[in-house]
Amino acid sequence: MSNNILPSSTVTTDALLRWWFGPRERQRRSDPGFLERQRLAILNTIGAHEAPNAAAPRPAQRVHRVGLTCGTDQICVTLALLIWQLLNQRDAKAARTDDGRFTSHFLLVAPHPCVRSRLFDALAGRASAGGYGERHFDNSDLVRLAPTLIPQDRREEVFDFMRRHTGTGTRAMRQAQGDGVVAVTDGRLEALECLARLSPDAMVFDDETRAPYCARGEGPLTGQAWRHHLRRVAMSRNGCGVQVVFTADAPDTGAPSAPATSPYPG
Repeated sequence: MSNNILPSSTVTTDALLRWWFGPRERQRRSDPGFLERQRLAILNTIGAHEAPNAAAPRPAQRVHRVGLTCGTDQICVTLALLIWQLLNQRDAKAARTDDGRFTSHFLLVAPHPCVRSRLFDALAGRASAGGYGERHFDNSDLVRLAPTLIPQDRREEVFDFMRRHTGTGTRAMRQAQGDGVVAVTDGRLEALECLARLSPDAMVFDDETRAPYCARGEGPLTGQAWRHHLRRVAMSRNGCGVQVVFTADAPDTGAPSAPATSPYPG
C-alpha cells in the first residue's frame, strides 16, 4: 500500500509535502511555515495536477488557477511550485523514467518593472546599493525561505540550479542549457518569443491580478488581448506544458483538486 499523502503522488512530492506541512517536520524547525491560504493553494494545485480523479483522462495541457493576490503570497507559492516541478523532473530523469508532468523549464511573465524586480529579488537576490545591478544570491527569498521550502538534503541542488539558470527573457533563452532555464520576461513580445523558444513542456507563471502593462498609445483592451494571445499560444503547445495563473478570487473551474481539509493540520 502506498504511503503517499495524495493519491498517485510521487515519492518526491510526498517528501516535499511532509517537509512543508507535516506536524513533526514543522515542530523540528523554527521557521514560521506557510500561511493557510498558501498551504491550500499549493495542495490544490499539486492535487489537481498530479493526482486527478483516476476515472477521468488526463488532458495534454493543464491550467491551474490560483486565487492569490500579488505580493508575498504569490512569491512563496511560486517558489514552492517551481521546486516541486524541478525536483520531480530531476528525480524522474535520474531514475531514467519519462514523466511528462514535470519540467525544469520555467517562464515567469512579469510585464511590470516592479513585479519583475521583485521576482528577481526572490530568485536571484537583491541588488546592493551602488553595485551596478549586481545581485547577491544569498539575499534571495529562495535562500531566506529555504528552511520552509527545501528539505536540507536538496538545498544545494536547488541553489545550484537557480544560480546557473535564472535570467531575463531572451538572454536566458540564449544562455539556456539543456537541463533547464528560469526566464523572467519583461514584455509582451519577449514573453511570446520566450514561450516559442522554450521546451513545449515549460511551466508558465502569469498574474491576472495586475492589469497588463500598456505601452504609450495602447489601451487596456489591447493589453488584455495580448494576455489572451499568450494563453492561446501556451495552450497550443504539443507537449504537457503547465500554466499557473494567479487570480484575484479562487476560481471554480470544476477541475479536481486537493480537499480543503488536508492530511496536515494548519
